[in-house]
This record gives sequence, structure tokens and C-alpha cells, in this order.
Amino acid sequence: MIIVEAAIELVPESIQDHPSVRAYAARRGRKPWEILLDRSYHHLAMKRLPEAEKRGRPDITHFMLLEALGSPLNKLGLLEVYVHARSGHVIWVNPETRLPRVYERFKGVIEKLYQEPVVEADGKILLKLEEKTLDQLLDEVKPDLKILLSEKGELMKWSSFGELVTSARRPAIMIGGFPHGDFHKSTYEIVDKVISLWPEPLEAWIIASRTISIVEHALGIGERI
Repeated sequence: MIIVEAAIELVPESIQDHPSVRAYAARRGRKPWEILLDRSYHHLAMKRLPEAEKRGRPDITHFMLLEALGSPLNKLGLLEVYVHARSGHVIWVNPETRLPRVYERFKGVIEKLYQEPVVEADGKILLKLEEKTLDQLLDEVKPDLKILLSEKGELMKWSSFGELVTSARRPAIMIGGFPHGDFHKSTYEIVDKVISLWPEPLEAWIIASRTISIVEHALGIGERI
């Protein structure tokens, strides 16, 4: 599973001098360029930014990762998760990682990751951040089926979707990690299929949860108990 175009980035230089950004950074004892862009705190400053509607929502990725890492699919070693961030980085998430449940603590972990691009514990790498494009990630992962989930895609029954995913040896399912707007044209161009699982938009973490559940059902995971 790849969370693509995730609304994760440090505060851009163009708004680091905005009062709302400086005040929030000061409250946290950090510099403006050391904190994540977060619409909850930087809404006024973000009016200056291009594609502002797609930015400043790290909480979406947080919800999606909690869903993914806590799933039976992951616990059985059948899921690998990457975050393709808007900042131009890719975050690899160790399946054994236990992320903070509290959002503010999660932000602190990601901010630290931008300063020190590897988080380790007990000799294991839990999170790793690298400058990398989505193209480069896919070249490394080498999926034999690349699926983008989008409301613009072909509407597919869940059973058919499960059969499609499990028929591939190494499928990559890409889900948007932003609140509004559309994927960039380049994202549509690098996938094999664009699929919709519901006739109207659903929140990203709901799509992540349903996707994992559909694959688990197709693999008969619930029947192994």
C-alpha cells in the first residue's frame, strides 16, 4: 500500500514568517522550518500557498497508518506500507512499527524524521525517510500490478477487486493522502488501472480500511482462525 501525494511537508519557506506559524513554533520550542505544515494551526498562512486545499493534513496519513499497521493482513506479514509525501520524500514504514496513537506525538516523530532520516529502536529500523519520487519508489518495489484508487476510476465490485489484487504476485495499491483536489496527472500516467470502490467520495482512511479488509477476505484470512 502506498499513500500517495500525502499532505506531509515541513512549513514552506514562503510562509515561515507568518505570525501564526511563528507563534505555533515558539509554543513548541522549535524553529518555523522544523515543524510540519498543519492546517489546524496554519490556516491563515496557507492562503498564500499553491494547491492549499491539498496541503497541511498529516493527520490523514496518521489515520491510514494506524489502520494498516493494526490490520490482520499486516500482522501476518502480508502488507508493506510506504508514504509518498508531498515534500518529495518517501517514508518506509517497518510493519512492526507501533506508531503513537496521539496525533501530536505522531507529528513529533515525523518532524524528527526530517531532521534524522532514520528512526531505530532495539537495533531495528522503524521508519526511514529518503528523497525519492513515486516513479523511483515503484522502480525499486517492482510491482506487477499498479492500482490507483480514485473516485474517477472504473467502479468495481469489492469481490472483483479482491480477486484482481490477489491474482497479482506483488500488487501496489495507491491511495491519496490528501483532503481535497485530484491526483497529479503524472500519478495517473504511471498506473495500470484506476479503480473506484464506491460511487461517491470516501475519506482516505475509510478507503484504506476497506481495501485491506477486501484483500483479507479474498485471501480467506478470517477463515484461518
